[in-house]
Amino acid sequence: MKTVHQGAATSVWCATSPMLNAMGGVYCEDCDVAALHTGDPSQPGVKPWAADTELAEGLRRISEQVTAMALP
Repeated sequence: MKTVHQGAATSVWCATSPMLNAMGGVYCEDCDVAALHTGDPSQPGVKPWAADTELAEGLRRISEQVTAMALP
């Protein structure tokens, strides 16, 4: 478990780090850019399904359809 300050540290780092200026969307953990993790799912790192571009595109299409249905 992390303390409140430890838990907030990565968000603060992401908001203020010049290292991220030239990067697009990245996943961060423990005050650093997270690496893609393909081993034990209990270990830190970006899980493969979170970086899957096909899944992301499918979610985008579904989100467009759902939000379009909600509009009057």
